[in-house]
Amino acid sequence: MKICIDVRPVQNANKVRGIGVLMNNLLTEMGRQAGAEDEFILITQQGSEPPRWFAREERIKTFRPERPNRFNWLADQLFLAGIVKKSTARVFLGTDFNSYLVPPRGIKVVSLLYDMIPLLFPEVLAQQPLSIRVGWPLNFQKLRRSDRLLAISRATRDDAIGLLNLDPEVVSVAYPGIDHALFCPARSGDMSEQERVRQRYGIAGNFFIYVGDTDWRKNLSRMLEAFGGLSGEVTLVLAGKRALQDQTLAGLIRKLGLQQRVVLTGFVPEEDLPPLYGAALGLLFPSLYEGFGIPVAEAMACGCPVITSTVSSLPEVAGDAALLVNPESVAEIGGAMQQLCDDRALRERMKGDGIRQAVQFSWQRYGAEVLAALRKTGG
Repeated sequence: MKICIDVRPVQNANKVRGIGVLMNNLLTEMGRQAGAEDEFILITQQGSEPPRWFAREERIKTFRPERPNRFNWLADQLFLAGIVKKSTARVFLGTDFNSYLVPPRGIKVVSLLYDMIPLLFPEVLAQQPLSIRVGWPLNFQKLRRSDRLLAISRATRDDAIGLLNLDPEVVSVAYPGIDHALFCPARSGDMSEQERVRQRYGIAGNFFIYVGDTDWRKNLSRMLEAFGGLSGEVTLVLAGKRALQDQTLAGLIRKLGLQQRVVLTGFVPEEDLPPLYGAALGLLFPSLYEGFGIPVAEAMACGCPVITSTVSSLPEVAGDAALLVNPESVAEIGGAMQQLCDDRALRERMKGDGIRQAVQFSWQRYGAEVLAALRKTGG
């Protein structure tokens, strides 16, 4: 069966974000599991070629400029459906906002659904350029026409059904995975590796770690305020490329007088994350909204205690293995951090609980579920 997939998220600005990481792992795993009967037509963009994932694959190149975004959206509105139809595929996999399609005649559509942020938080949409303020809501409305939707969490599924009035029968949940060969106790517990990353990033003594972006929904302002109230000598490590560039974040750190207690690492390659998780007192992830929250699963798989939020998908990912806090309460965030600082037995118990909880999130399982949905929907 011919399957058409938009793989541009692994080439454009999304490649270092959650969607790009998810897509690269998904395609790698689908390539391992694809059968001789499967033929793939991949929609790519001009520029650096992505890796070859499938034994039987063809590529259709499109031109998509990085900036300005309005051209991307307009080009996809005008031409993408025709490109998909030209592929003669039985089924199309929509992989980001711009590839949500009204099904072309004779082709079924399966769409991956990550989150509903633009519709849940209108104030976020209002800050975007006009083209995005128009484009995102229109593309989300197209999800009503998809033959199958695969949400990355129950929270995302429920949000989509409620906001778009979707038929619950066509919306399933397929959880993303993590690399268990990399994020595991053997890698995180290696003392020589822990010492190496401490020296590389200038980290001494006890520390908490945050991994991710610095946008508003990550709730870093409340997290920093809570951290500032901790007793004892503890450092906070903020891992991520944007943290070094975010002047608002830098100003907040100065305002709270935390310059000597916060380490900004910049971009951290994946191989350095397990020993950082292993050496940390815990991961702080008190986000205001997440479609899934991969750092929570990665940290738990490494035996790192996790403090995360009671909202959106995060209780699903964390299960009973994390300390859940109201993300709008500085006192709750700070109280949970103090608990981990003071209670070694609690940290040890959470280590085992987290490892067991994280087992359910695997790329092998995710790839199998997406491939099965494509085959079933394509007939």
